[in-house]
Amino acid sequence: MVEEIKNDLVEEMCELCNKSSILKNSHLMPKSLYKIITRTFSPHDSAPIWASKSQKSAYYTNSQIAKKLLCGVCEDRFNKNGEKYVIEKCLKNEHTFELKRMLEHSVPSINVEGFYYFTPNDIPKLNSDKFMYFVASIVWRATATNWSNDDIAHLNGSLPNEYKEPLRNYLLKRADFPKNIYITVCIDNDPNPLPIMSLPSGDIKKNMHVSFFIPGIKFNIFFGEKSDQQLSSTLNKLGINLIYMFRPFRSSNEYLQLLHLMGSELSLKGKLAKQSKNI
Repeated sequence: MVEEIKNDLVEEMCELCNKSSILKNSHLMPKSLYKIITRTFSPHDSAPIWASKSQKSAYYTNSQIAKKLLCGVCEDRFNKNGEKYVIEKCLKNEHTFELKRMLEHSVPSINVEGFYYFTPNDIPKLNSDKFMYFVASIVWRATATNWSNDDIAHLNGSLPNEYKEPLRNYLLKRADFPKNIYITVCIDNDPNPLPIMSLPSGDIKKNMHVSFFIPGIKFNIFFGEKSDQQLSSTLNKLGINLIYMFRPFRSSNEYLQLLHLMGSELSLKGKLAKQSKNI
C-alpha cells in the first residue's frame, strides 16, 4: 500500500504541456458521460453495454478507459474550456436535450442539395468555441498516446505533424483553431434519441477523418480540404470550421452497422447473453 502511494506521487511529464507534475488519471471519454448513460437511461443503474469489434464480443461492463496522462492544470483546462459545457448540452435523459432544443428554436442559413445546416451565428446563445475545444481535446487524446485498447490502437500517433502541433498549441491557448480542420456536429432528431457513446473511430492516415458519439450527438472531424472538398469549400467561404445539423441516428449507417455487429459478428457475453436468450 505504501509503495502504491509513493508511485502515485512520482512526478512525470504531462503529455500536453510537457511540464513535470503528479499526473491525474485522465479519461479518454469524459467520466461524466459514463454516469449519464448508467444512471439515467433504462435499465437504470445498469452497467453500459460495451461492444468491441477487436474482441468480437459485447457485454455489460463498468470499466472506463483511463491512464495517467495530464497534470491537474491541463485536466482543469480541458474541463473548463469545453468538456463541462458540451456535456451539459448533450442528451441527459428522456426529457432533457439542450442542444436539440436550441437548434429547434433556430433557423439554418445553409442549404446544400436539400440538406439544411446551422452555422454558429445561427445559434447565437450557443458557445461554439466550447464545442470546438471539446472535439479538439478528444481527437488529441485519442491520437497522442497508447490507451491499451485494441479498438483504437491504430489512432495512436496517426495524426500528421501538420495537424498535431497546431492542435496541441490550440489546446494550450497558444494559437487559434487550425484552419484546415473541419467539424460537423450531428444532433439526433429521432423522437427517442439514442444515448450512444463511442470511442473515436476512423482512419486518419487513409481517409483523414475520425468520428465519435456522445449521447444524442455525433462529431465528425475532417483533416485537410481534400478530406471532404464540398464541406471544406462551404466552410472556407463562410470563414468557419464547424457546422451543426439534424440527423436521425436510428437510420444512420453507423447505427445500422452496430446492429449488424451485435446481431451477427459479436458474441454476447455474461448477463447480456442470458438476457438475449429470454427475448
